[in-house]
Amino acid sequence: MPLKWRRKGFDAERRLVKLLSMRASAYVFRIPVSGGRASPGSRVALPDVFMVDNTRGEIVAFEVKATSKTKVVVGTEQISKLFRFLDAFKKYEKRTAVIAVWFSREGKWLFKRVEDSLQYSDLVITCNDESDWDL
Repeated sequence: MPLKWRRKGFDAERRLVKLLSMRASAYVFRIPVSGGRASPGSRVALPDVFMVDNTRGEIVAFEVKATSKTKVVVGTEQISKLFRFLDAFKKYEKRTAVIAVWFSREGKWLFKRVEDSLQYSDLVITCNDESDWDL
């Protein structure tokens, strides 16, 4: 039986896959081994979930968080792994890194786009923030 926090993350990832799969032109994949297994210097890094939309020419890598609190902190390594993953898909004109947070008490998703030019530092996302990435 997985730990409670691990189960919560697993459930949020599956919930996100189901939500993203509603986009008719999207292919959505959950990567169950992503959890920080790549070393910091590695070129190989995997997101929790990624979506490919060949109609829009877009690939999106997601770091998924789930919390019953009002805020979550996303570490620098988790952010940089999204960009390392996206770096392998240079043929896609639109490559986007997104932090997806499921705030369980509020019953809502919040999607925060992480810009490539951002200096990597821990990112704090609260339930009162606005999403800046849409399905």
